[in-house]
This record gives sequence, C-alpha cells and structure tokens, in this order.
Amino acid sequence: MKEKSRKKISFTFNGKDFLVDARVCKSLWSQGWGKMFSFSKEPIFFVFPEKREVDIHMLFVFTPLLVVWFDEKMNVVKAEKMKPFVSLGSAKAKYVLEIPLKK
Repeated sequence: MKEKSRKKISFTFNGKDFLVDARVCKSLWSQGWGKMFSFSKEPIFFVFPEKREVDIHMLFVFTPLLVVWFDEKMNVVKAEKMKPFVSLGSAKAKYVLEIPLKK
C-alpha cells in the first residue's frame, strides 16, 4: 500500500503561529471530496496546478474547519473559520489547508 504524502505547513493567523502536519491532496477526486462525510481530525493540504479561484463549501462536513488559502509563495491570502453545513468561502489560491477544529 502506498503511503500518503504529508507536508508540514507553518503560518500565522490572528497573531497566532501554527505548524500543521497535513495529508497532501493533489488528485481531482481527493480535492473534490475533501472533508465531506468524514469525522477525521487529520488536516488536509490541497495542491492545485496553478493559482485559481478556489471555492470551499461545508455541505456534508460535520466538523468546524479553519480553512487557509495560500498563494504560490505560501503567503496567507485568506483564513476563515467555517461552520459545518452552512459556510461558504472563496479566494484565489494555489494551495488550501483545511484544519478540523473542536466543536
């Protein structure tokens, strides 16, 4: 079985420094599925082929998330706490990090 790719991501949000170990998702399938129907506490790091508008919805996501959009130089473009089933977010990004939060 192939081991899943991982990446350590460091960034600052609301004056707080984060270092997150996340599973890397590059395939269209894994990016489209994201955290839907999952109770996993594992952060996910999405890698897109180029910088583009990335929409995130929380339909069928059961856990609140901190979603962070990054540009091609890993600068934070936008970060937003998103609520299960109701939140929508969007920003132009090359990378997106989804971090499950405690309820």
